[in-house]
Amino acid sequence: MPDSLVEQLLVKILYFRGEIYGGDLSAAIGLRFSVIHELVEALKFRHHVQIKRSIGMGGVGALLALTEAGRERAREYLEVNQYAGPAPVPLEQYNDMVRRQKPREGWVSKEGLAKAFRGMVLTERVLAQVGPAVSASNSLLLYGKPGDGKTFLVESLNNLETAPVFVPYALECQGNIVQVFDPIYHAPIEEERSTSISVAVERSGFDGRWIKCRRPFIVTGGELSLDMLDMRYNRTSKVYEAPFQLKANNGTYLIDDFGRQRATPAEVLNRWIVPMERRIDYLSFLTGGKMSVPFETFVVFSTNLNPNDLGDEAFLRRIQYKILLRGPAENEFVRIFESFCASRGLACSREMIGRFIERHYRRSAKVFRRCHPRDVLTHALDLMHFEKLSLTLNDQILDRAFENCFVQEQEDAPVSETVLAPAAVQSCADYWEDRLTLITTVFGGLVFAASHRDRVSGKYQDGQSTQNYGEPETQRVLARLHARAFNEWLSLAPAQQSRDLTLFVASKTASWPKLSAGPRALANELAPSGARQADVDRFAACLSAAMGLPDTAAAAPEVMERIA
Repeated sequence: MPDSLVEQLLVKILYFRGEIYGGDLSAAIGLRFSVIHELVEALKFRHHVQIKRSIGMGGVGALLALTEAGRERAREYLEVNQYAGPAPVPLEQYNDMVRRQKPREGWVSKEGLAKAFRGMVLTERVLAQVGPAVSASNSLLLYGKPGDGKTFLVESLNNLETAPVFVPYALECQGNIVQVFDPIYHAPIEEERSTSISVAVERSGFDGRWIKCRRPFIVTGGELSLDMLDMRYNRTSKVYEAPFQLKANNGTYLIDDFGRQRATPAEVLNRWIVPMERRIDYLSFLTGGKMSVPFETFVVFSTNLNPNDLGDEAFLRRIQYKILLRGPAENEFVRIFESFCASRGLACSREMIGRFIERHYRRSAKVFRRCHPRDVLTHALDLMHFEKLSLTLNDQILDRAFENCFVQEQEDAPVSETVLAPAAVQSCADYWEDRLTLITTVFGGLVFAASHRDRVSGKYQDGQSTQNYGEPETQRVLARLHARAFNEWLSLAPAQQSRDLTLFVASKTASWPKLSAGPRALANELAPSGARQADVDRFAACLSAAMGLPDTAAAAPEVMERIA
């Protein structure tokens, strides 16, 4: 790499970090301190970098920071691009490393493949078909009906035990920076590595410009568009982002639901005709320059469409392997059913599964799908949880679950006599809450609640409520509503109490026995049982004040008359 590029990175890292020890600067740029020592000294000589303090060990232990001139130079460098990570890898080194990390011939065995597919029920024929395609790591078209496990099968390839690969943080080509490492798609392998100052003295392990990862496994579906297969330029950071196939080098790239992307199958295959055949991809920069990179990714196309509808023979010829994943036979279906039951702790006999197959598959000639056991049993579990049933399968639950899983073919067929669900019963509290919603004032609600209390016995009475909910429940609910309305009116501000009282009088909805006494007697009449005397006295004072305020003084006699 040119010294100018490394110097720019050093200055930008210092700009974003503020203060940093020389050893940490070495770790941040991914180079030994001995490599950057002369450049750091040159920056200090030009008064772009200063030493704030030192803990010994030479430049490694020096706390570095930019001077004002250095910060000005950093802003100039950021106009070129804003990349401030580990030093990028020159394209030639990257191309060489990708080819060296390519899986060797015969790298996967039948036993290793079967281990990766543990949890799946597959036939020997499927293993024999998939094995050579995975071993070749070239390209594969996996097609078949929906629900037969195509995606699950390919995703299980990520369980293969393989050697790790090294992925560069970024590439450098023609003065451009291309970010390759993506934490979403690349899974780093954590290793105990030296940090801080010691890493700069003697770095063990591997080149810090690379990160050790599991072999990448990238999946795209219907969101894939043609521009995602070319480098994307970020006009803010002025850095390119690698396309998916570049990020997937030395790994697997699954295009799921092929044929349903934003880009047509012809556009995708046209884009990749040369890369899939020659194992080289050509990517373009905005400046017009191009770079060639290895196309060493295992590309898998998964579709439930007819392959002949995806492209002509010339297109399909470029895809090396084409495998039809058929639906399961009955013995496979039974094994899948049993496996899912075991994974959920459900007991299920072979006889029950046989009866289920007879009722829903043999009689109607319904085709088996590998997803059916999972879907039906998941619905059965949901049903048992909802109805608080014991987690025990039976024929009735399986039938109901099956009915909920699939579209019924005879929508207009006559319906036999059904069991009606009991009508929802309104609670006593809801009954009274509904009645209170018709009263628009707080004071009106208080009068309403107090009007149901017998003055002699102190008990609340309402014939309809007592008949529907019983006397104890009616007493409990009305006592609670009465106390709530009393406390709510007391909590209002004086102006709000006056306004609420005026609205109550104007509503002409009050019905209250004639009283000859004033606010004190009204307070005693309206206060709920168990109210503190201090609250009753305060209520009487508030009521008197509300009736005497200017906006209600003229209506005071009417207030007393309406309330009384």
